[in-house]
Amino acid sequence: MRPTKDSTARILLPAIIGLACLSLIVGAASAIAAMTHATPRVGDIVAFTPMAGQPVEGSTRLIVNRPNQFGCVLDLGIIRRSGGSLVVESEITDAAGSFRVHWAGQRTSSDTGNCGDHADLILDGMELDLLALSAGGYGTDQKRMPFLVNANAI
Repeated sequence: MRPTKDSTARILLPAIIGLACLSLIVGAASAIAAMTHATPRVGDIVAFTPMAGQPVEGSTRLIVNRPNQFGCVLDLGIIRRSGGSLVVESEITDAAGSFRVHWAGQRTSSDTGNCGDHADLILDGMELDLLALSAGGYGTDQKRMPFLVNANAI
């Protein structure tokens, strides 16, 4: 007859491995679910630190709306070079996935499409994610990165 320690070890090892695999699967599923629901929230900040040597030519330009005014242009090359920030002030209930944000910085474009040194803007979630990706993430310390950015869709 075999000792009971041997049969316990044979049962315990697969049970531990099974629990480890199950916790890995649950953790991965939870992370994927969190990524699919990663949308901008009221209070989020996208901060652009000025970088003097940043190339401007060929950069992405977004045409955005302003409440009760003509639209204006956010040129990512100009914004990265001069710096500035966007603060998500509210979610717009009329247009799903759109947000009212406040821009503050030197300028958003080098042409007549400039939004100025401060402006209230209307952006959708994809535009905010693209801007956050360009700035290095949401927040002044860039802790929360946008996960679902499809730059080709913009």
